[in-house]
Amino acid sequence: MDDIKTTIHGDATSDQIKAIDHVGSHARLLAGPGTGKTKTLTRRVLSLILQHNADPETILLLTFTRLAAAQLKDEIKKVLEPLGKATPQVSTLHSFALRQILYNSSRVDALPRPIRIADDWEERHVIQEDLKRVLNLKEIAEVQKLINQLSTDWETLRVDEIGWEQQFPNPAFLGAWRGHKEQYGETLRAELVYQLKKQLNQNRDFQLDKEYKHILIDEYQDLNACDLAVVNELAKRGAELFVAGDDDQSIYGFRFATPTGIRNFDQFYQNAQKLALEICFRCDKNILHSAEFVASLDPARLPKPTRPKDEADDGEVLIVGFRDQTHEAESIAKKIKSLIDAGTNPDQITILLRSDRNGTLSKPIIELLKKQGVDVSLSTDSELDNNKEYRAVLSIIRLLVDETDCLAWRTLLQIGQNGLGDECIKNLENYAQSKGIRFSEAIQKIAGNPNELQRFGQKISNFVSETKAIIEELKAIENPADVINSLVDKFITASEVKEQVKKYFVGILENQEKTDLENLIKVVSISSDFIEQETKENAVNILTMHQAKGLTFDVCFIVGAEDEFIPGRNTGDKEGDERRLLYVSMTRARHKLFISYCNKRTGQQRHSGSNSGTEKRTLTRFLRDSKIPIKQVK
Repeated sequence: MDDIKTTIHGDATSDQIKAIDHVGSHARLLAGPGTGKTKTLTRRVLSLILQHNADPETILLLTFTRLAAAQLKDEIKKVLEPLGKATPQVSTLHSFALRQILYNSSRVDALPRPIRIADDWEERHVIQEDLKRVLNLKEIAEVQKLINQLSTDWETLRVDEIGWEQQFPNPAFLGAWRGHKEQYGETLRAELVYQLKKQLNQNRDFQLDKEYKHILIDEYQDLNACDLAVVNELAKRGAELFVAGDDDQSIYGFRFATPTGIRNFDQFYQNAQKLALEICFRCDKNILHSAEFVASLDPARLPKPTRPKDEADDGEVLIVGFRDQTHEAESIAKKIKSLIDAGTNPDQITILLRSDRNGTLSKPIIELLKKQGVDVSLSTDSELDNNKEYRAVLSIIRLLVDETDCLAWRTLLQIGQNGLGDECIKNLENYAQSKGIRFSEAIQKIAGNPNELQRFGQKISNFVSETKAIIEELKAIENPADVINSLVDKFITASEVKEQVKKYFVGILENQEKTDLENLIKVVSISSDFIEQETKENAVNILTMHQAKGLTFDVCFIVGAEDEFIPGRNTGDKEGDERRLLYVSMTRARHKLFISYCNKRTGQQRHSGSNSGTEKRTLTRFLRDSKIPIKQVK
C-alpha cells in the first residue's frame, strides 16, 4: 500500500494530494498557470484505480484538445500498463460525442448516415461555396456569417428556443443547408455536441457505451452552454464530476465559453468540494505578480491563493515603448540574438502576437532574425491544410474507409489536374438531384455508363477507374502506418510537408485504442485544426496568443501590446476575454518577459481607421497602472 501511495503522490504538494485523493462528491479544482493541474489530474486517475479500486472502464477524462488528450493518456498508461491495468478513456468532448452517437446509431435519426463530419477545409471550400451559389449571394463572407450563426445557436442552445427557425437571419439558408446535407451527407462539427446533448436529454433509448462513474474534465472554463449541458446530463446519470480549470484563463469567448461555468460550479452542484492548487512552479516572482495584476482587474474573478514557489527567482519583466515598428523589430531581434549567444536555446524563446494581419508585426522581426542566422518558426497550419497534395492524401484515406464518401470524391474532383472541375461538379450535382441520389452514387453511375453525362462522362469514368486502382493497391497493405507512408510518398512532393503529414497521421494512429484508418478519420474530422500547435525545435517560435495556451518558454516577447490590438474595439464580456488572453500570454514565461508597444505603425489603425501618422497608439489599458518598469525608446 505504501508503494502505491508513493507511486500516486510522489513529490505532490499537500494541496495536490488533497485533490488527488478526494472522493465522495463532485469537486472543482481551481488551478492557476503552472500549479501542476495536469499532474494532479493524471495522479487522481491513478488514485481512483489503485487506491479506490475503480474499474478503468468507468472512468472518463475529457480534455479540450486532441494533443492534450494524447499526452494525458500516455502519462497514465506509463504507470498502469506495467501493473496490468487498463487505461481509462481519455478524449476530447467532440470525440466522446461522436463515439456515443455512433454507439447509438440505430437510435439516432437526426444526422445523415453514415455519419460524416465535414472538416474545416471542406466547410470553407465546399459547403460554403456551394451555399453561396445556391442562395445567389455576392460574398462568401455572407455564407460564413450564416454558418457561424448556426454553430452559435447550437453552442448557446438558442436552437432549442420556440420559433428559432423563424427568427434565424436567413430562413432560406436553412433549407439550402439541409438540401446540401441530403446530397453530400455531411454533418457540421459544431452539431455533434448539440446532438449528444439533445439525445441524452430527450431520447430515453439513448445509451452510453459504458457506465461512467467518474468523469474528470480539464480546462472546464473553456466549455460553452451546450458543453455544460452535456456534462450535466452525464452527472444526472450517476457520474461523479471532478472539474479542473481557471476562470482567469477563459479565452474562448468566440465559441461562447465563459468563466461562468467554473465560477458557479459549486452553486450548480450543491455540496461540491472546492479545491485549489496554491503554488506556481513555472513563473518567477515578478512575472507571476505582474500577471496577477492583470487578472485582478476583473472584480468577478474567483479568489486564488496562487503564489510562486519559495525558491523562485525574481525574474525579469519589462515594458518597452517604441517610436515605430522599425525600432521595435530591430530591438527585439537584437535582444533575441544576445540571449541565444548567452546560452538560451532558441526554442525556449517565443514571440506572441494578438494580431498579425498580412504579417505586419512578424515579417520585419523574422527578416532581421534570419539575417543574424537565427531560425524562426511561424505557424503555417492553415497553409498546410490548404495544400492540395495533403487534401488528396486525406481524401484517398477517406475512400479507403468508405467508397461512398461524397465529400472525398468531390474534393478529388475539385483539386485534381484531370480536366474536370467546377462545371463538371455542377453537372454531376444536377444529375444527382434529377435522380434523387447522393453525389457519390451519381459518380459511380456515370463511371459505369459514361453516356449518361455526355460532355464529362468519359473523363469521370477514367478518373474513377484511376482512383479505384490506387485504392485497391492500398487495400493490399495490412499495416495502416504503411498505408499512410505509401500514400504520402505517392502524392506529396515537398520533403518537409511529407514528414509533417506522416508525423501527424502516424501520431494519431499510435494514440488510439484501435489503430485503424477508420478511427484515424474520425479523429481528423473532429480536430479543430489541421495540426494542433507544436513548437519547432531549435527555432524561435512566433505564435498567436491563443496558440500559446498550454505552452511554456524561458523567455516571452509580447509584441504589439497596444489598445489598438488588445482589447481593440471589444467591450463588455469580449473585453474580459482580451484581458484574460493577456494574462494567459504573460504566464507562458518562466524567467523573462518583455512587452512592447509602438506609438506609430505603418498603414491604417486597425480599429479606428485613422492614419498611423495622425493618431498616437498607447499601451494597452490592462497594463497602464501596473508596477512593471516602462522604458521608452526614441
